[in-house]
Amino acid sequence: MAKGSQMRWPQWPGRRGPGRSYDPFYEFERLARDDGKPFEPPEPKAELRLLALLGSKPALVVMSCLLAVVAFTLIVLVVATVARR
Repeated sequence: MAKGSQMRWPQWPGRRGPGRSYDPFYEFERLARDDGKPFEPPEPKAELRLLALLGSKPALVVMSCLLAVVAFTLIVLVVATVARR
């Protein structure tokens, strides 16, 4: 039985990874990196501002008070349910 010719597909410069999906900008990204590290997009400014706000002391006080109110409400509901029986 004769072997058929095995055609090799050309290696596109944008092919990478296990999925082998084509990324037309891969070469541009690779050339733009000086240190050869993988590209990591910058964090959005809105998320950084939100994290800074949530980490502030007034926000922690408000969240702690809210947690205390929720815990107190749950305890009151459990006690009321048990007392009804």
